[in-house]
Amino acid sequence: MAINNNELEAKVNAILQSLDSTSQFYGKLLNWQGADSFWHYGIGLSDTHIFDTGRGWQPFERHYVDAKFVLGIDDITYPPDKTIKRLIHALRCFKNWEYGLLGWNCEHLGRLAATNQPMSYEVKRQPWPIPQLNHDGWHPTAERDLRDYLLRHAPELV
Repeated sequence: MAINNNELEAKVNAILQSLDSTSQFYGKLLNWQGADSFWHYGIGLSDTHIFDTGRGWQPFERHYVDAKFVLGIDDITYPPDKTIKRLIHALRCFKNWEYGLLGWNCEHLGRLAATNQPMSYEVKRQPWPIPQLNHDGWHPTAERDLRDYLLRHAPELV
């Protein structure tokens, strides 16, 4: 994706302006099926906005998609405030990473911010002939990279 610091801070400001901590979606991992038939992921900011952890890396109005809570993760998610803070730091940490379905995608980033698990089940389900090609859906360095970044910048979020 590789964005400069000004673009990044504009995205962070857009997140901060869209937040509503009273929303049931605030700080929650959400997913929706796109017109491309792939599942897309983001972090809820309010009743009206989601942060797209995919190529867009920006808040968008929720009424454009039928977003749902990601099932089966309630016992491993961070509290909403912590998820939002982790998301912002993750954007700073990964601002120069290239987005791609196999390597680093919206599900990896969304799950990492919300659960500390950079897993993409969408990738895991793909019928690649060599499972190591997609690391069985798990990003091999993202968890460590974010942890190291947080230890330097926001250790309370580790």
